[in-house]
Amino acid sequence: MARSLPDLEDDPTIDPAEFLDAALRWHFSPETGSPLWLELARDLDFDPRTDIRSYDDLGRFPDIAAHLRDRPVGDLLPRGLASEPPPAVFETGGTTGAPKRLLYTERWIRRALRWKTAELRAAGFPAGQPWLVAMPSGPHAFGHTTRLQARELGSVLHTVDLDPRWVKKLIAAGESPHPYLTHLIDQLGHVIRSQPIAALTTTPPILAELLLHEELTDRLRGTLRYLALAGAHLDDDTYDLIAGSLPDTVIQNIYGSTMVLTTARARVPTAPPPEAVYDGYPPFVVFAVLDPETGRPVPYGERGQVRMTHLSSGLFIPNNLERDSAIRVPAAAGGVGDALSSPEPLAAFDGEPVVQGVY
Repeated sequence: MARSLPDLEDDPTIDPAEFLDAALRWHFSPETGSPLWLELARDLDFDPRTDIRSYDDLGRFPDIAAHLRDRPVGDLLPRGLASEPPPAVFETGGTTGAPKRLLYTERWIRRALRWKTAELRAAGFPAGQPWLVAMPSGPHAFGHTTRLQARELGSVLHTVDLDPRWVKKLIAAGESPHPYLTHLIDQLGHVIRSQPIAALTTTPPILAELLLHEELTDRLRGTLRYLALAGAHLDDDTYDLIAGSLPDTVIQNIYGSTMVLTTARARVPTAPPPEAVYDGYPPFVVFAVLDPETGRPVPYGERGQVRMTHLSSGLFIPNNLERDSAIRVPAAAGGVGDALSSPEPLAAFDGEPVVQGVY
């Protein structure tokens, strides 16, 4: 008898083909699927349970991003999980329009926590020492998952809240984001002056602004051992500036998306931007790099638009085109899909300009 998707999720020797088959049976069976996908399936010109045979075939599904903006979140929850604890609801940053809502089940949060704390340790995170995070919280997943990671790593967590939507609104209206940046630096300064911060997580634009304050930079040089940069594009010049200002600090660039409920796995945790390669977490999270005109994979070494897939018992997002481009790289041995290098934001997405701001 074929195993169910929840059973397969906990098997470390899982076969991607078996997992894909189980995922399609789970999400498109009336007993276990979500109201959203069971409704959408009626308009498909194929049967997902018999006609989808590979991860490449997932491109036949529609992009459901628009449904995530305004559908009741109850429509996203698979019926097979109805008896489990209610999932957490987190939202995207709203870079390309109204925010999209995603469900994070407890089983998914536990799985991602194991992955991410292991990666932090591998990158040289100073576990047990003070950690300062200036990233979005509130409706965003980053703040919630960071608190769980800090507890797992035994680190006291200091936080500065970041509202990326307010900054994007300022920029879109033609106003300067600098007053808001000044507000953030003031808050960061209160913590850095009084606490021996050994780890810091923030965005490249915020850190670049922070480094203009010599007093705070000097203080960090004496205590900071690990720096994670996330939420905005890290270009080579900014990386060189940061590495030169904090020579004794391990720097890790983080790339991910709320739409796949996690960040990518850096193949070499602290490789600088030109050399960094980002893998997914097959069979749960798989990347592809496509020609936006044809929808076909670009040749290895060429740049194309990033497509991300999320497959778990809690959520099915099979064909999500991201607001980023990247260079296509072969997946790691035994992997599925593509790996990515040099990700960067597109100038426009779905006809709207991509406003990055500080996140």
